[in-house]
Amino acid sequence: MKSNAGFVGFDGTENKRTLLALAQVKKAAGIDGDLNILLRKPHGRALSIATKFNRLFGVKAYVSDNANKEKWESLGIKIEGGYDDFFKASDFVMVGTPGDQELVYIEAGLSNGCFVSLMGGADRPELLKGLAEGGKVKITDDLKADFAREFFFGLENYEMFARAKPRLVQCTSCNTTGLSRLALAARPLGLTAVLGNIDRRHGDPHTVVRASPSAIQFGKGAGHQGTDAGTVFEEVNFSIRASKVPTTVPHTNFLSLVFKGDVTAAQLVESLAKTREVVVMPYQDEGKKHEWTSEILEAYLSAVERPICPEIFELIVSDAVIPFKLEGYTILQTVSMVEQMSIAVPNHVESYLLSAGYPAAEVHSLVDRTLGVMHGIWPNKLSC
Repeated sequence: MKSNAGFVGFDGTENKRTLLALAQVKKAAGIDGDLNILLRKPHGRALSIATKFNRLFGVKAYVSDNANKEKWESLGIKIEGGYDDFFKASDFVMVGTPGDQELVYIEAGLSNGCFVSLMGGADRPELLKGLAEGGKVKITDDLKADFAREFFFGLENYEMFARAKPRLVQCTSCNTTGLSRLALAARPLGLTAVLGNIDRRHGDPHTVVRASPSAIQFGKGAGHQGTDAGTVFEEVNFSIRASKVPTTVPHTNFLSLVFKGDVTAAQLVESLAKTREVVVMPYQDEGKKHEWTSEILEAYLSAVERPICPEIFELIVSDAVIPFKLEGYTILQTVSMVEQMSIAVPNHVESYLLSAGYPAAEVHSLVDRTLGVMHGIWPNKLSC
């Protein structure tokens, strides 16, 4: 099997991690083919990332603007071709550009027969409208179905997508991925609704120092995260507020899971621990408390070994679950952490395997085993 993978916005927050992960999984799956990157302006970060990828895997570089070709080559990057050449050389294209910049790349990808994978922030209705207005891509009923289908969350719907044989998918965002993993774990216990607030990471190490720690922007209404997860778990009602908090730690979810009947905190913890890519963090372990996010992350990362990097691919959920009974329902209040830069990466990789026709029965174990993505209870009850 051969499938060339192309990356637009290859040096972006999630995409550069996706390329590294995909290279490892692609090799483990025995899938041949090139790793292609589309270069834009030759700024220092893009150069350093491209150089790293060449050192690790040997990527093939293409330029979006031929005027920059000589600049890139003078910096030591071999250029294989131009913009159109990139799409012709790629069977799969991961579009990881900032919002509102995806349209031209989707248009080029579909025009060249590529399987297009979008990240969670893309606005598919607007993009379909733009494709129709552009007139370069034939808008068939099958393509309309791709733009209207539920979000791709492979742990739940990989097999359904494999049957549908789409040309385009949109992967869940970081927070939607976290919500979806929670719902996947809680659904067998009778989950009916997920309510609460996400403290969205609204800062990076180079910017958060310029923001007041009291500068929190409350979400006005329900955010897209719950709506997006609801396309995957249609039987669950989601109402999630997303507030922006100037912190560099992962997004922190304060969510109430609503169940029909009697459900205990212990049952939820057990189900979470059995769910792929979810790790339960004990609040107290033989007298040692894990109560601060910084301490939790340090404790977790210091013990984790991965084939690529120690970043957090899992949803981390505290076992400090608060139960509340209400007229035939049980509400379990939870807190969990989502690492913005990496939690969606295993799902991005599964979208590539989907494009290559990898069998559903083996896909999740392959990805988790290859990337070292764990589930269970930290620190000594973990498995891939």
